[in-house]
Amino acid sequence: MTPESPASTNSEQLSSQVVATGLLATGLALLTMVLALTAFDYWSSRKAMLADSRVEAAIVADNVSTAVMFRDAHTTEEILGALKASPMVLMAAIYDAQGVLFASYQRDGDQVAPGTLPGGGNGDFEYQGLSLLEMAKPVKFRGKSSGSIYLRKSMAEVYTHLVIRFGGALLIAGGTMALATALVLRSRAAVSEAERRLQVLAHQDAVTGVGNRHYFNERLAHEIARAATLGSKLALVYIDLDNFKTLNDTFGHAAGDGLLRQVAQRLQSVVRAGDDICRMGGDEFSVILRLDMDEAALGSYGDRIVAVFEKGFVESDQEVMVTCSAGIATYPGDAQDRDALIISADTAMYRAKDLGKNRCERFDVSMNLAAVRRHAIEQALRQVLEDGEGLALHYQPVFSATDRRMMGAEALLRWTHARLGAIPPLEAVMVAEECGLIVHLGYWVVRTACRDAARWQARAEGPLRVAVNVSARQLGDPQFLERVMDILREEGLPAHLLEIELTETVLMENMDACASTLHRLSQLGVHLAIDDFGTGYSSLAYLRRLPMKRLKIDRSFIRDLPGQEHSRMIVNAIIALSHGLGLAVTAEGVETREQADYLVDAGCDVLQGFAFARPMPVEQFEQMQAAR
Repeated sequence: MTPESPASTNSEQLSSQVVATGLLATGLALLTMVLALTAFDYWSSRKAMLADSRVEAAIVADNVSTAVMFRDAHTTEEILGALKASPMVLMAAIYDAQGVLFASYQRDGDQVAPGTLPGGGNGDFEYQGLSLLEMAKPVKFRGKSSGSIYLRKSMAEVYTHLVIRFGGALLIAGGTMALATALVLRSRAAVSEAERRLQVLAHQDAVTGVGNRHYFNERLAHEIARAATLGSKLALVYIDLDNFKTLNDTFGHAAGDGLLRQVAQRLQSVVRAGDDICRMGGDEFSVILRLDMDEAALGSYGDRIVAVFEKGFVESDQEVMVTCSAGIATYPGDAQDRDALIISADTAMYRAKDLGKNRCERFDVSMNLAAVRRHAIEQALRQVLEDGEGLALHYQPVFSATDRRMMGAEALLRWTHARLGAIPPLEAVMVAEECGLIVHLGYWVVRTACRDAARWQARAEGPLRVAVNVSARQLGDPQFLERVMDILREEGLPAHLLEIELTETVLMENMDACASTLHRLSQLGVHLAIDDFGTGYSSLAYLRRLPMKRLKIDRSFIRDLPGQEHSRMIVNAIIALSHGLGLAVTAEGVETREQADYLVDAGCDVLQGFAFARPMPVEQFEQMQAAR
C-alpha cells in the first residue's frame, strides 16, 4: 500500500498553476521587451536615415554647384547618376534659382521629377512619412545660392532591417523562453519528485512501508467524515504484538524490524483491498475498514487477523512465534468521533490482553467502566505516592517448621482509597506496571518494611527478617543496589534482616544484567529468595548462577497436599533439589494442619499460611510478637 494524502492532488494542481502563470508572465515580459526594442530601433533608424540624407544631399550639392553655375546639365546628370549606389534613393533632381527643373536622376520609370521644385518653391525643406523621405537643400556656389537639390528616398530598407532585427530578437526571446521553460520544468520535475518523496516519508512508515500515525490520523478523520455524510459505518481494528519487546531484546532491533515487516505483509494478505493498514509505532498496528458486514462477519474478520500469527516467523535464521491481541470498535455504534473511536478500539485490545492475549475482542460499553476505573486508580496512585495516604503494609508471619518459632514476616501491600475503597493489591500493581509507577511504589514498600522491621528488633526475643517482593522493572533500575543500601542505612536495619523475593520470571527476563546486582546484595548480607517456584520458566540454570538463599514453593502445589499424589511428588522433588543446592525451603499457602504435618515430615524448613496466621496490620503484628 502506498499512502496518498487527500490534499496532495490539490497541492500538485495549485503548484502546476503557479508554474504555468510564472512561465506566461515571463513570456509576456520577453515579448514586451522585444516590442520595446523594435520601437526604439525603428525610431533610431528613421533618425539615422534623416541624418544620412542630410549629409548625402550636402555632398551632392557641393559636387554639382559648379556645373549648375555654368548650366552644364550633362555633367550635373552624371554626378546625380552616382546616387544609384544608394538603393534607398528613388529620385534626385537639381532646380535652378527660379525653381525650374535643371537635371534629374530616376531609379525607375515610376519616379518622375516634378517640373518645379516641390515644397512651394522653398529650397530648404524636409518631410519624412511612413514610406518616403523627401528633402530639398540649396546648392551654393561661392556662398551664393544657384539652385536647389531635391531627394526622394524609400523607407523600405528601414522596414526590411527592422523586420530582420525584430525576427532575430523574437527568435532569441523564443529560444530564451524555451530554455527557461525547459529549466523550469526540469526543476519542477525535481521538486515534484522531492515533494512526492517527502509526502511518502510524511505518511509512510519507514520500516514496514504501510501508513504511519500521521497518515492514520488523516485517513481516519476522512473516513469518519465520509461515513457521517453518507450515513454509513466504519470499523477500527487495533493490533498489538504480544511479548514483542522480549523478542526484540533477544534477537536485536534489526531482526525486530524485519519481523515487523513480515507482520505488515501478512496483514496485507488477509485484509480487504480497500482497507488501510497503519503502523502506530512500536509493535502496534491498526486497520481502518469501511463497514459493510454484520457483527458475525466482523468477528470473523478479527479472528482472521489473529490467525495470521499462528504460523511462525523466520528472521535471522531463527523461527520465532509471535501472537497478537486485537480490539475492534465501530463508528457510530461505539463512538461518535475519532478520538473516542481510537480509545474504544484500544480499550478492546487491552481487554484481549487481560483475557490471555492471542485473541480479538469486540468493544463493549462495559469495558469503558474498566478503563475509567483504571484511569481513576492511576490518578489516585500518583497522588498517594506523594502523600502516602491510604497505603499500608500488612505482614504475614513465617514460622520454623520444626519448633513453630516465628522467624519473620512477608510484607504485603494494602491500599484503601477514600473514594475507590479497598483496591486489590494485584490490580494496584498491574496499574503501577502499566503507567511506570512500579519502581516508585516498590521503593516505598522496601523503605516502609525496613522501617517497621528495624522497630521490631527492640521488641522481639530474636531478630526477625522481613521479606519484600521486587518487580522486574525495579530490579532493572540502575540505582537499585544503591537505593536499597541507602534505605537500610537510613532506617537502621541490618542487611541480613532483609529478604528480597524474586519470581522466576523476573530472574529470567534479564539474568545477565541482574546477576552482578544480586551477587553484590548477597555479599552485603541481604537474603535472596525465589518466590512462587515452579510456576515460571522451566530452566533451573539460575539456581547455579545466582546466590539464592531460599526457595518458596508456590501455593498451587501445597493446595492438594497430602491427598494428591502428583503434588506430593512435586513437593518432595523441590525440597530434595533445594536442600541438595544448599537452599532453605519455605512452603506458602499452608491452610491445614494436615498440610503442615506433611511438609514437616518432607523436610520443609519454613511454613507460611492461614493455618498459622493471616496477613495483619503492623500494629497487630507487633502485638502478636509481644504475646508470643
